[in-house]
Amino acid sequence: MTYLSGAVLLLAFAWMVFVHHLPGNFFSSGHFGAAGFMGTISVAALWQIAYAPYVSDYSRYMPRQTGSRPAFWASYTGCSIGSILPMILGAMVGLAVDGGNVVQGLTKLTSGISVLVVVVFSLGIAATNAMNLYCGTLSTLTVGQTVAPRFSPRARSRAMTAILLFAASLILALVAQNNFLVNYENFISLLLYVLVPWTAVNLVDYYLVQHGDYAVDDFFRADGGRYGRVNWVAIAAYLLGIGVQVPFIVTTLYTGPVGSALNGVDLSWIVGLLVVTPVYYVGAKRFRSAHSRVNQAASLVSDEVA
Repeated sequence: MTYLSGAVLLLAFAWMVFVHHLPGNFFSSGHFGAAGFMGTISVAALWQIAYAPYVSDYSRYMPRQTGSRPAFWASYTGCSIGSILPMILGAMVGLAVDGGNVVQGLTKLTSGISVLVVVVFSLGIAATNAMNLYCGTLSTLTVGQTVAPRFSPRARSRAMTAILLFAASLILALVAQNNFLVNYENFISLLLYVLVPWTAVNLVDYYLVQHGDYAVDDFFRADGGRYGRVNWVAIAAYLLGIGVQVPFIVTTLYTGPVGSALNGVDLSWIVGLLVVTPVYYVGAKRFRSAHSRVNQAASLVSDEVA
């Protein structure tokens, strides 16, 4: 599907430009706005952050001799090319046709090959959502095992979890279909507000605090090993990151005072990133490191006694 979808995507570009031809006012239609620009940047940022769990989900299937460099470039190019080109195509369709129905616009601009384009894109979306369902199922089962360590999901439990998640997603899609774009924008905005602080904590901890050096076996110990059961510094920084964003939020559900004063320009996630990064770094260096040393000493004593 990667090769087929990529080929049809390029074909759609060529068909729209050279066969169907874009409107004469294509490059002069619309206008630049700070709110729209930041909205686009926000969607692009969220698109990459939301796929971060795929790194852990799928890197486990790579050969042991795979280095970090090829893994990085494969992930980077896949996320970049796989996101940027379809987004450009969607922007072209939005500018070239009237109304907000992207599928109808795409069908109109690719008349002659529209059946091929819609079928291939639909299959590609179905394949991607199958992987999304796998990721969601795996995360849900992991939460269940954390709460109930004795829980060991077999085939039936895994299948039922996947079916329930699929049913919930389908119901939400059907309920939101009449006002899909607005609901979708609110949904991705809410995701961005909660994922950015989480990402900041992860990146700061990995690159600046631990420098990639972790005692992985301790992650699977019931007492957390040298890291303890709960990283309170991370939780505090995460909640603070969500809280500082509230005045800057811009959605149809809620718009903060700063967001209103900025005429709808949503800077919330940038503010959250700028606040969480130094707060967690300083907190982790001062408190978490001391806590880790105490736990590590206790762990060594426990191991010697055993």
